[in-house]
Amino acid sequence: MTQAQENAESTVAAESRSWVTLLRPPHLAVTIVLAGGTALHAINIYLVTAMLPSVVADVGGLRFYAWSTTLFMFASVVSSALTPKCLASLGPRNSYKLALAAFVVGTLACAAAPNMAVLLIGRTVQGIGGGLLIGLSYAMISSTLPPALWTRAAGILSAMWGVGTLVGPALGGGVAQWGQWRIAFLLLVPFALGVALLLRSTMPGARTASETAPVAYPNLALVAAAVLTVSATSLSHQALVNLGGLVGAALLLGLLIHRERTRAPRLLPPMAFTPRSPLRPLYATLTVLVIASTTEVFVPFYGQELGGAAPLAAGFLGAAIAAGWTVGSMTSAAWTAKSRLLVGVAPVVSAVGLTGLALVSRPSASLATVLLWAVLLFVVGSGVGIAWPHMSAAAMTVGDTPQEKDTAAASITTVQLVATSLGAALAGTVTNLTGVGGDTSEIGDSSQWLYGTFAVIVLCGVLFAYRVIPVGAAAEKHAKVQ
Repeated sequence: MTQAQENAESTVAAESRSWVTLLRPPHLAVTIVLAGGTALHAINIYLVTAMLPSVVADVGGLRFYAWSTTLFMFASVVSSALTPKCLASLGPRNSYKLALAAFVVGTLACAAAPNMAVLLIGRTVQGIGGGLLIGLSYAMISSTLPPALWTRAAGILSAMWGVGTLVGPALGGGVAQWGQWRIAFLLLVPFALGVALLLRSTMPGARTASETAPVAYPNLALVAAAVLTVSATSLSHQALVNLGGLVGAALLLGLLIHRERTRAPRLLPPMAFTPRSPLRPLYATLTVLVIASTTEVFVPFYGQELGGAAPLAAGFLGAAIAAGWTVGSMTSAAWTAKSRLLVGVAPVVSAVGLTGLALVSRPSASLATVLLWAVLLFVVGSGVGIAWPHMSAAAMTVGDTPQEKDTAAASITTVQLVATSLGAALAGTVTNLTGVGGDTSEIGDSSQWLYGTFAVIVLCGVLFAYRVIPVGAAAEKHAKVQ
């Protein structure tokens, strides 16, 4: 082979892994649909987070504040776990249609909600659609794109959270500030319909019946019971009740892990809990990082109560974590050679941000202090973001058949959403116990307890984050275990 031929092949190989390749035909159309579904989910999350204080002020239900997120994520957990079954039974195109239909129905219910009960029902239905959308997006990366583009595709999906941080707070906070929060929900409907119009030309129709796998309904029920147990007990102001809920959830999740290890069918890949599985440290790292990010549920509330921020400004403050997540993901996605280092330091970065917030959160905060909050929240999200594309791509290497790869890809979303649900419920527990419903002094103490507690949790991630295997090594490790 001549030097010119070697140079030409090297150029082709480099281009096959570049951002340009992902953003031009034949991959562009698929990327738009995957990114569109993720963006819809992200915009909705930050839209609701930004305007929830105004919604609660209108329809009541402050004690159920965290449940708006918890039930949304609970429903998302259930639907994301059903992604492989949905793909096998309906095919990608119809699965997307189902997800978008559920999302639209739930959105319309939220827009019409006369009280918190109806709003929570709408959020639950929204969560069914949102979880399926996210699960489909990650599953279809490995099904529709070459392996060389997986890390960058995961980076693109993370970038859609950046879109959410801009559009969500602008819509939610801005419209809430005008006293018209219901309109913000309605504006999501045309977006969902626009994504639906692209499906026919981008997503394949049916999949083969041989790829159908039974659904682990008992295991799914255990997940649901764990999430609801900790969520229900988080409403109590009694420490023993809160502790009982956490212990009960831990026992249910322990039973889930036992079932996953010992019998089929499973929610997660078959080798997820084997002794030398590369997925074990990956799931553990992912869990603590996601739990760290769930502090954003109360950030707009603290912004308004402690910093005197208007709904629009408080909404953008609440989006700072997701902005850091996005920038971290897009920056680190191309550094595949540094995967292990990036994942290893991620919990430390997030813990530094949370510790700083615990130290500077206080009532009657000045503008400079509020801006410092935004910087520290950005740091918290950056820790999650620098690890995310590498963890996502590593999980996608596990599996010998398309159905196994779908399960591995969907498992990222399942674990993420379980962690988010538990994190939101834990945040509700901490704030209920430490005075979120009291005067500004008690709310200040509540914020310090929340950030400090979660800093300790995420710092525990250093015990296993360094063991997360990069993409290429993960495939090799899986082959050895098999």
